[in-house]
Amino acid sequence: MIVGRRKSGFTLAEMMLTLALVALVYTMVSTILIQISRYVKAGREVARERYILLKTVEDLRYQLRSLYIPPGDKPGLLGRQTPISGRDSLQFLTCNGSVHKGVVEGTYMVRDDREEVSLQDEENSSSLFYREFPFRKMQFRTLDPYEEAPWKVKLSNVRLFELEYSAGGNIFQREWDQKNPPHRIRLRIARGGENRDRLVFDVTPGVGAGRW
Repeated sequence: MIVGRRKSGFTLAEMMLTLALVALVYTMVSTILIQISRYVKAGREVARERYILLKTVEDLRYQLRSLYIPPGDKPGLLGRQTPISGRDSLQFLTCNGSVHKGVVEGTYMVRDDREEVSLQDEENSSSLFYREFPFRKMQFRTLDPYEEAPWKVKLSNVRLFELEYSAGGNIFQREWDQKNPPHRIRLRIARGGENRDRLVFDVTPGVGAGRW
């Protein structure tokens, strides 16, 4: 009795099983790569937002370290609370402006900014704004809008911007309007969103001082 040899090759069932395994492996690898890509993108976004926060803080410190004290009895720095808790305003004269050369009048304050963030996110509907005038007046302007110096977003998603001022020692007050600058300024700034970054730092104002 002669038994015929089986022809070489794969049966249809074997091919279907192989294709199913390949598809399964491909799906698993694709899912892992997509997750890794999302993690990398999220990490880059967190790093970018923290860089912007630190850059804003560094710019403010630099400006406060280079205050200009005008002649007479007018202050070179004016810190006030606003009717909304956690939204202080800070006005000062500095030799290191970000827009104009020479002595400038700079102002920081938190304002509603619904164009920059989602309308559904009430917590993140405010940003830290900055504006700058060339120094021409012996008194600070009001916080009303001015066409020649529009408010610009310095840092988005800001839920806290508070300042305290010390004439010396560890006694702080919430506002400042004296002729001489405070010996020390303590600033608290906190952001909304997923990261909720928060910074608390002290600055010693100076007149034309170095960056640190």
